Amino acid sequence: MSFFHLFLIGIIIGTAMIIPGVSGGVIAVIFGVYDKMIYSLINLSKEFKKNFIFLFILGLGILIGAIWFSNVMMFLYKKHEVLTKLSFIGLILGGVPFLFKEVKLKNEKINYMAIIITFIVSLVLWFFSKNIFQIDLDSDTSSGIINFINLFLAGIIYSVGKVIPGVSGSFLLIIIGMYEYVLLVMAHPITIGLRQLNKLIPFIIGLAVGVVIFLKLINHLLKNHYGLTYSIIIGFVLGSIPALIPSTYFSLIEVIILLMSFILSYKLTKHN
Repeated sequence: MSFFHLFLIGIIIGTAMIIPGVSGGVIAVIFGVYDKMIYSLINLSKEFKKNFIFLFILGLGILIGAIWFSNVMMFLYKKHEVLTKLSFIGLILGGVPFLFKEVKLKNEKINYMAIIITFIVSLVLWFFSKNIFQIDLDSDTSSGIINFINLFLAGIIYSVGKVIPGVSGSFLLIIIGMYEYVLLVMAHPITIGLRQLNKLIPFIIGLAVGVVIFLKLINHLLKNHYGLTYSIIIGFVLGSIPALIPSTYFSLIEVIILLMSFILSYKLTKHN
C-alpha cells in the first residue's frame, strides 16, 4: 500500500469519526488497516521506524479528514438540525446489524441482559448530561477545574470509538452532551484551539490516555469475553438514539433521508 493510498484512507476514517453513528474503526476494518493500526500502536517500540511512519501518515490523514468535515457538520447542525439528527439516527441503526454479525462470526452468544442494562445506563447518562457535563468557555477561575475534568473525561470517552470497531466516538460525545463543543473546536482548531489551549489540551490528554488504556483493555476483553463485550457495545449504541430524536415534527422528506442513511450505513458495514 502506497503512502498516498494510506493517507487517503486516513482522510476517510477521519471524516467518518465526525459523523455520529459511523465508526472510524469500522472504516479502518473495511479498508484493511485496522489490525495493522492496532498492532503498530501496541508494538510501537518494535520496528519503531516502520510503525511510526505508518501511524504518522494514517494519523495525518485522519486529522485532516476530521478537521475539514467538522466544518460541514457545523453548517448542517445550524441550518438543518432536524434533518441532520434524523440522518444520524439512520446511520446508527444501520450499523447495529454489523455488531450482531461480529458476535455470530465468532460463534459467541448475545447477552441481552447486558444490552438492556447498558441501554438504561446510556439513557441515564443522556438525561443528566446537561447538568453534569457543561463547559463554561469563558471560565478561567475555579469552575475551570471542572471544565478540565469534563474535557479530560470526554477525551477518554471519545477514545472508545477510536479503538472499538462499530462504536462511534461522536455519538458517545452526544450522550454526555459534548459533541457540539468538540465539533466547534475541531472545525476551528487554530482560532479556537490555540486561543483556548486550557480547554483543548485536557481533551487531547484524555484521548491519548484513553487510547492507551482501551487498546489493552479491548484486546483482553475481545479475547476472553467477546460476546459480552459486543453486547455492551450494542446497548450503548441503541441508547444513543433518544438523545437525537428531534422535539419537533418532521416531514416525509426527512423520514426518507433517515431511511437512506440507514441503508447507507447498513451497506457500508455489511460488506466488512
